[in-house]
Amino acid sequence: MKWLIFDGPIDAIWIEDMNSVLDDSMLLCLGNGERVKLNLSMRIICEVADMNAASLATVSRVGVI
Repeated sequence: MKWLIFDGPIDAIWIEDMNSVLDDSMLLCLGNGERVKLNLSMRIICEVADMNAASLATVSRVGVI
């Protein structure tokens, strides 16, 4: 199992780019046009103080603890 851990405040710009990773496609689309497919052994954790900058699309894709 591989874990990607993001710690810090959510920025509205980069968190929107994470939406495609957080849905069923698990595909990260980079600014240079490159696409990175995550595999089923990868997990993402974002440790944030709040979700104020996240859109409803992002909030609907995450599990909150």
